[in-house]
Formats: sequence, C-alpha cells, structure tokens
Amino acid sequence: MKKILISLLLFFVLVSTFLGLGPFLTLYSIKESIEAKDSNKLSQNIYFPELRSNLKNQINLSLSDRINKKLNDNPLRFLAEGLADIVVDETLDVFLTPDGLGRLIDGEDPSSIIRNNKKLDAEDDGIEILESIEFKYQSINRFIVFIKTVNKKQIILHLDRFGIRWKLVNVILP
Repeated sequence: MKKILISLLLFFVLVSTFLGLGPFLTLYSIKESIEAKDSNKLSQNIYFPELRSNLKNQINLSLSDRINKKLNDNPLRFLAEGLADIVVDETLDVFLTPDGLGRLIDGEDPSSIIRNNKKLDAEDDGIEILESIEFKYQSINRFIVFIKTVNKKQIILHLDRFGIRWKLVNVILP
C-alpha cells in the first residue's frame, strides 16, 4: 500500500513539474528554432490561426490610426483603408517566418522588417533573443512573457496551453 501511495505521489509531482516547466520549454524551443531559422520546429510551437488573427488586428488598428491622422477629411481615406487589408496580409507573411518573428521579438521596428532592412551587427547592443525577460502565469492556461528590447520597448508574448503543450498565440507589439 505504501509503495502505491509513494508511486502515485511521485507521479503527480513529476506531472506537475512537467506542466509547470512547459511554457519555459516552449520558449526555449521557439528561441532555438528562430536562431536556427527552422520554420518546421517553430510551427510546432505556434498556433498560427490565433497568432495571425491577433497580429492582423494590431496592424489594422495601427494602419487605421495612421490613415485617419493623415487623410482625415480626404475622400481617398476609404480607398486607403480598403488597400490596407492587402498590405496587412502581405505584412503578416513577412512577420510569420523565423526571421520575422526573431526580429520582432528582438525589438526591431516593425516598419524596418516590412521594408526588409537588415540590422547591422555593429548596432547590436548584445541583447540576445529572449535574454531579458519577465514572466507570469495569468491563469492555468495562459502564460505571459514580457521582453525588454534593445530600444527600451516592451514586447509581450502570450502562450496558451493546448492539452499538455504550450503554444504562442499572440505577440503584442509596442
């Protein structure tokens, strides 16, 4: 009886430890796949439908604000807003690659990523991807990561639990 009780307790401790370390293992796997530019490994750690939707909403809001500021009373505003959807879809194709996500998480300006301007290594301040982070569990199923970037901005990553696995579902841009 004692052996069964000890075995059961040990099993629950191991499962709890694995579930508690899950987000960290996912972050490490994301970091490794970005550095190796391995899109297959990266795609195992990202829930693309939700991430794509969340990024699309952020970019649409940002473009809409810029269009409204520049073309406030101009009739071309409606044409510009219509073309914004096409631009957003193309932008998402750039961001949702190992290179694009790595550059986003590293704190690079999204507009330079869109224009495909490469950051010079001489300008790098030595901060590695996911090096200076803070984190917290928002709930049992949501893990939040705050990343301080080179240019003193903060990017927020949301990881959600899917069974026993954790996946990236949102990147909140500064």
